Amino acid sequence: MRYIVRASLVFVATILVIVIGVLVAFWAPDVPVEALKARWATPPSSFIAVNGMQVHIRDEGPKNDLTPIVLLHGTSASLHTWDGWVGVLAKERRVIRFDLPGFGLTGPAPDDDYQLSSYSKFVAATLDAIGVKTFILVGNSLGGNIAWASAASYPERVERLILVDAGGYAFQFESRSARISNREDFRC
Repeated sequence: MRYIVRASLVFVATILVIVIGVLVAFWAPDVPVEALKARWATPPSSFIAVNGMQVHIRDEGPKNDLTPIVLLHGTSASLHTWDGWVGVLAKERRVIRFDLPGFGLTGPAPDDDYQLSSYSKFVAATLDAIGVKTFILVGNSLGGNIAWASAASYPERVERLILVDAGGYAFQFESRSARISNREDFRC
């Protein structure tokens, strides 16, 4: 019995040492927001006030484009997700992208409301703040879900909707065998 207790204690101590070692090896201190801005908010970045937040935004390409392309990033991402697209699109089109609340340099929503409807209202408010009435809306991942909800909430404003590997559509999985077993002509 003593051997089992001793072996268990050695095992737990070993695991604890490994966990602490991993934490120490990969721990990084928080970086001040100003240092992040210096690196990630270089021109053409700017910040605009929307719903109590300072929204990190980039508005590029010809400003006389009356129907700009608005790009919404996904989870754990930022407006920089779209750098490659903007390099091509901004030559001929106005392209607007911004960090969604809770991501990038925009920071958290002051009311901690991250519901899909709140994100849709945020998209509309951000575009209102820069005077954009109608737009082509593109979203990836979570941004695709937000784009989809925004198009449903503001159909008069969204001229076109483009979804890139968008999240959010309710999918009901049903296996082939379940479909077959539910059919009357396959029942015994």
